[in-house]
Amino acid sequence: MSDRFVLVLAGGRGERFWPWSRPDRPKQLLPLARDGRTLLAATLARAARLASSERIVVLTAADLCEAVTKECPPGVRVIGEPVARNTAAAIGAAAALFARESAESSFAVLPSDHLIDDIDAFTADFERAFDVAARDPVLLTFGIPATSPETNFGYIRRGTKLGERLFRVAEFAEKPDAERANAWLADGEHSWNSGMFVWRSRVFLDALAAGRPRLAAPLRAMRWDDGDAGFTRALAGVFPALEKISVDYAVLENAPNALVLEAAFDWDDLGSWGAWARRQPRDSNGNVRFGEAVAIDCRDCIVVGEGGTAAALGLRDMIVVHVNGATLTCPTAASQDVRRVSDAVREGRRE
Repeated sequence: MSDRFVLVLAGGRGERFWPWSRPDRPKQLLPLARDGRTLLAATLARAARLASSERIVVLTAADLCEAVTKECPPGVRVIGEPVARNTAAAIGAAAALFARESAESSFAVLPSDHLIDDIDAFTADFERAFDVAARDPVLLTFGIPATSPETNFGYIRRGTKLGERLFRVAEFAEKPDAERANAWLADGEHSWNSGMFVWRSRVFLDALAAGRPRLAAPLRAMRWDDGDAGFTRALAGVFPALEKISVDYAVLENAPNALVLEAAFDWDDLGSWGAWARRQPRDSNGNVRFGEAVAIDCRDCIVVGEGGTAAALGLRDMIVVHVNGATLTCPTAASQDVRRVSDAVREGRRE
């Protein structure tokens, strides 16, 4: 375990939970985990099963460092990106950092805004992934067994079977339309792409150099002293000029050594109010209430109040959220479209 690290990606600005989520308080900083913890705090609890606190690095936006640090246990390292450059650059920077600290380092990549409750199964799967990565120069990702024809997730098509739940990757596929999602669910060959990974630092840097040499070269050339502070300064010198691209496009889609381990743990990316509500306790009328929330003669509603009371009366299958002077009301079935509201508010539109 001494050469293991964990990278937690916490730079997202997701606003699907508007008005609860804002640019300065994105999804990972909301108390959306089952026990009322933030998603980031829950992610860090899982990370602590895989590495000691000083080997856990949270990469986030520079302006979120203070808020993110408040959610971290002692010893966890928080590093701010000078600008957002998507996952390929972020993971490449972390690989350079970990490779300098240990030539034989390997690391897990965990998004900070996913919900996973079965921590024992999670730990067992990641232990297995670390063992595979230590033995072979592979890029290992986790596939989530598809249970519905989701059009909001990327997919992975399995290739040759290498072991129990372990396969070569035949193809990474982007978000499908409904017809294709139904076909992939039926064929039994596709799983959802979780965005979680395990690999050796140098194996990943080699793969990044093969797929995006202009992105890899500046990261490998970085030199710094003074620990994380020096690394942050070095990052500021190279990051703004790097290509903004996801790790899937930059590395994984063309990598010949990509493997997928089908997860034995539960997983949800909590992409909407409706998705969050599915995991919350309900009252006798099926309502989910959180904070300063009142629901009278309501059924199957989501009512959330913070910084003021949210009240619903005589509603069915509706969302009512009131947070610090902003209010959202919409049918639960429209919860996937809440980003349209946050976009309109940010742009000053009243359509």
